Amino acid sequence: MKKLSLLFLMLALAMALTLTGCSDSEDTTADEPSGEEPAGEEPAGEEPADEEPATDEPAGDTQYDDGRYRGTYGDRNLEQVGIQFDIEDNVFTAVSFRQLAHGGNDYRGMEEGEPMYALKQLYVEAAEYLVGKPLEAVNDLYSPGDIIEDIDGFSSATIRANKIVSAINDGLNRGLYSPVGEFSTEIGSYDDGRYRGVYTDRDLEQVGIQFDIEDNVFTAVSFRQLAHGGNDYRGMEEGEPMYALKQLYEEAAEYLIGKPLEAVFDLHSPGDIIEDIDGFSSATIRSNKIFSAVMDGLNRGLYSPAGEFSRDIGEYEDGRYRGIYSDRSLEQVGVQFEIEDNVFTSISFRQLAHGGNDYRGMEEGEPMYALKQLYEEAAEYLVGQPLEAVFDLHTPGEIIDDIDGFSSATIRSNKIFSAIMDGLNRGIY
Repeated sequence: MKKLSLLFLMLALAMALTLTGCSDSEDTTADEPSGEEPAGEEPAGEEPADEEPATDEPAGDTQYDDGRYRGTYGDRNLEQVGIQFDIEDNVFTAVSFRQLAHGGNDYRGMEEGEPMYALKQLYVEAAEYLVGKPLEAVNDLYSPGDIIEDIDGFSSATIRANKIVSAINDGLNRGLYSPVGEFSTEIGSYDDGRYRGVYTDRDLEQVGIQFDIEDNVFTAVSFRQLAHGGNDYRGMEEGEPMYALKQLYEEAAEYLIGKPLEAVFDLHSPGDIIEDIDGFSSATIRSNKIFSAVMDGLNRGLYSPAGEFSRDIGEYEDGRYRGIYSDRSLEQVGVQFEIEDNVFTSISFRQLAHGGNDYRGMEEGEPMYALKQLYEEAAEYLVGQPLEAVFDLHTPGEIIDDIDGFSSATIRSNKIFSAIMDGLNRGIY
């Protein structure tokens, strides 16, 4: 499934914004207008709002299982776009936003008469165009001016639909959120080692998962984040009202240990694998969120290798990419990079933070400035190198020099690796 999704994502580089009347996300919203991001925060060379990326036609023989999908686009520690869409026979049957925000504005809640309401309508118009059309119709959004009418002074060039494309691609990468009928349980072969993935919804990382694989078998699974509705389940202790719910999630995760990777699909039918606890049944938990986080981890590739690992990487379209690495509800690394002929031509950080420290804003003389320099050195190493060089980030001691008492062992360059792989999976930004 991963290979099929990647093939589609590399080829289907469209601009899509979608909306339908799903019961839990029926409000539509508008993205930010062109130029709304603070001046000076975009790296040099940011494309004009009306520039369209070069793309190929999507693979016509790529088939996705019928059902519901969810994906997100995050930037600078904010989930800006959360998308939910249904597919039947490779046709969009419903698309809606679960999140649409920027610069402190929640566009989903906007009503007629508000200043940005017309912009919201533009997105609605683009979304309604997609519903009922095959997945290939996403190509029509390369030229939104051909399908969207200007509204109250706002034109199709105003919207940033590439963020929507990224969220849709993320959803396809993760696979089914809720199946409809039979579905494929095929899964690829993965290198031995440790993986990390997340499931985020409405600007909250609800599930963060860490798991180890050996010979395509789960050998360990644990939560780095488990939260919902203001409840932090990881910190709950016996006797608290929701403690049994925490136990159900842990039971679902522990079920995977010792089983082949295909067992992850059993999470779509939790009643078959989880016993009721203290009045809480398997129907109470959303084990598909665990599924989504596990698939995200597999898509990103190794977080920490165990022995030898593959350095194979695909062919990617020339253009700009964006990806992130998040952990425990904090986007720690956000990268933007450009590719030409499968070579990194530029790379920069849009987010670099940890433990309350914003490394991007640090200046020379501050205590952690040398640590910032180490991260920048790791990123700069890639410029001019073929894409395979991203795997060198697993051995930072071989590519980074010590600075002011900080060594290559101090940084977690595997977080940069994870963010870059996320960007490649999403396709051209």
